[in-house]
Amino acid sequence: MDRKTDYFALFGLPRRYALDETALNESYRTLLARVHPDTAVLADASAKRKAIEDAAYANEAYRILKDPVRRGDYLLQCFDEAPLGASDVLSVEFLREQLEAREAADEAWRAGDRDRLESLQASLTAAQQQQQKVLAALFVDDTMPSPETLAKARQHILSLQFLGRFADDLDEKIDA
Repeated sequence: MDRKTDYFALFGLPRRYALDETALNESYRTLLARVHPDTAVLADASAKRKAIEDAAYANEAYRILKDPVRRGDYLLQCFDEAPLGASDVLSVEFLREQLEAREAADEAWRAGDRDRLESLQASLTAAQQQQQKVLAALFVDDTMPSPETLAKARQHILSLQFLGRFADDLDEKIDA
């Protein structure tokens, strides 16, 4: 396996944000069955090492494409953009909205208002789905997006990352 292969090509998928998860899962299982280290049990040390490296590459590619934020970040990198980093900044308006939502979640948690927490969770899920829809529209094929499109995509990926962290925090509050 050529470990320089783009992750989408590795699984025979088009390079776009919207992903057929069933096709990804099937392709992953097929690939892993072919490169899994157990297939090289009787081989020499070099072949065993290559099988381990190939399986690790397939696993990493699968983890990245399965995760909406990591997939978006990977797409940016496919188009020669820098990976998401600490220097990336979200809009003040978005951050203000998220601060208000987090404060509402904290208040609901302190009051033991599970219904309100679940309502906030539903709103958060809808916001995540909306971000993913926008990203799917921005990355519809593998043609080089404009710099403006890439900048817009970066903001949506960052927003999705932020919303994901908030969702994890909210899940903890609901489960507590």
